[in-house]
Amino acid sequence: MNFLKGKKILLIVTGGIASYKSLDLIRRLQENASNVECILTKNAENFVNVLSFESLLGKKIHSNLFTLDQESNMNHIKLANNSDIIVVAPCTANFLSKMSNGIADDLATNVLLASNKVKVIAPAMNTIMWGNKIVRKNISNLKKLGIHIFSPYDGRLACRTKGVGKLMEINQIVENLNLIFSPKILSGLKAVVTAGPSVEKIDPVRFLSNFSSGQQGYEIADSLIKFGAETTLISGPTTLEPPKGVKFIQVKSGNDFFEFAKKNLPCDIFISVAAISDWYVKKVSKSKIKKKKSGKFGRMDFSLNKDVLKYISSHKLKPSLIVGFSAETENLLKNTKNKLKEKGCDWMLGNKVTRNNAFSSDKNKIFFFEDNKVSEWPKMKKNMVALKLTKKIVSFFKKNKLVKDDKNIL
Repeated sequence: MNFLKGKKILLIVTGGIASYKSLDLIRRLQENASNVECILTKNAENFVNVLSFESLLGKKIHSNLFTLDQESNMNHIKLANNSDIIVVAPCTANFLSKMSNGIADDLATNVLLASNKVKVIAPAMNTIMWGNKIVRKNISNLKKLGIHIFSPYDGRLACRTKGVGKLMEINQIVENLNLIFSPKILSGLKAVVTAGPSVEKIDPVRFLSNFSSGQQGYEIADSLIKFGAETTLISGPTTLEPPKGVKFIQVKSGNDFFEFAKKNLPCDIFISVAAISDWYVKKVSKSKIKKKKSGKFGRMDFSLNKDVLKYISSHKLKPSLIVGFSAETENLLKNTKNKLKEKGCDWMLGNKVTRNNAFSSDKNKIFFFEDNKVSEWPKMKKNMVALKLTKKIVSFFKKNKLVKDDKNIL
């Protein structure tokens, strides 16, 4: 699904050690048939060779606001108006501060202020800088202004430290830009996504839960929104920020998930990603259960939580497409296949819980089950899993003629 074809993209390269990666970004955008213009800031020219950029672009780069030829043609206004999107990659802490505060002291910042087009920044910096309160405040301000933030990754940095601050991978930047231009083909459809863990109280200070981060469900909700679906996210306790545009419902217990899933019927798409506890404590203690000399916790009776996925799959208002997730530690294929049949849903995504996958990672290794067929997906970032699943959802609704069939989309 290439939505970048023919798009006019203005790339601003600022002065950081990751500046050289912008050459690869230009190449990838050109491969997607995008028309790329480029501004190099003066600081960027200290890190990269102008000739390399001009050779790859096949045209001159832009850099100086005050050259006679550029100014006589009001070049900064033309650059601002003639682009479909402006991308700053990499974006340094200094440059995002200028953007946040409306400073216009060079060509790049003047273009940004003179443009009402879509704007994207892909920050890259030292991990301590990324966590600095001033930088966080500037990022928050830019989000409020509607600027897309392609957050940096965790990894080994040029300053020989490890942490968050590494420029987002180029292929991921391209995918995200592609999503920004994606048509809202799922417009008119209502989606409900559950995410995160459930919390079952034992006493006023203890609870039964699991290690689900909620990230996969949040990424799926975000992807559905970008494709136009009216999306409700029902989430257990997480540290994540809800995707922009989602109807967000915060819950705790398995019964909360059940009640709010039921309340949000009817819907067209239901995706059950939440790790809801199978059991809840039958009788919650009103006071803290004190430690006994014997070391034994004492008797505790459990009851089964209501099965949200099974309930939705058998409801008279059953959605057109129901998708479940199966997190397993062993016998993944067998258990996921059995779960698909037992729950009665349309698709089931099986993911094996290991130290480097699923709950404890920002990546997932998925086995996709549909009817009696299973396909293995490569291990990928959770946002890429979300994109791949969304593409399959689009194909499903097109096949069943429930959305407009545009041959240029898929």
